Amino acid sequence: MFEEEFVALPRSEQDQFATVVNSLLSKSFIVRDLFDRREKTMKINPQFRFLERYYDLVNSYLSFAGWEMEKDLINGVFSLRNTYDQNRYRLDREVSLIAFVLRLIYESEKSESNQTGESIYVTTPTVLKVMLDRGISLPGKRLSGRLIGKSLRALSVFNIIARVSGSFDEGNVAFYITPAIIYAVDNDKIAAMSNALDELAAREGGSQE
Repeated sequence: MFEEEFVALPRSEQDQFATVVNSLLSKSFIVRDLFDRREKTMKINPQFRFLERYYDLVNSYLSFAGWEMEKDLINGVFSLRNTYDQNRYRLDREVSLIAFVLRLIYESEKSESNQTGESIYVTTPTVLKVMLDRGISLPGKRLSGRLIGKSLRALSVFNIIARVSGSFDEGNVAFYITPAIIYAVDNDKIAAMSNALDELAAREGGSQE
């Protein structure tokens, strides 16, 4: 039983249990690799290691409230899912669109680049260029680094990106896209949006002939 296993833990690990569970509930994703801005390097996230060790115990506790934790040890992500499909955080249109663009960049870089690790290093100018190249826009707003930075700040709360340098407010951010992006934007949605963009580009190309 959960209570018996929990009580058997050392007090320090009981405290860590509370910290990690609260972090998971607030962020939805715990990733293995986090950027340490002080040492300017990627480091193993101790919360991820804790969840590796106590996956069954944490899942048992969460199940009482209708939550289920999913683990992806290959990509290095623990993600949280509500079994009642409730308590879902809904991103606004701008943040959702930027998340989609980051998923496009992530998939492209993972298949074409020689970057090591599971996180992908990019900058706001890269995001802006991809959007312009793909004809992706935000209705009624001019694309800019600052506009992208605003959405990146929202995504950083959920460990979907990890800022390396720069300012979200100034829109000159260098950051890592973490593997959590795979779960934030699923394959069905990215395929549907990619097809819609391709069809739009084809129509616009045809109308210019």
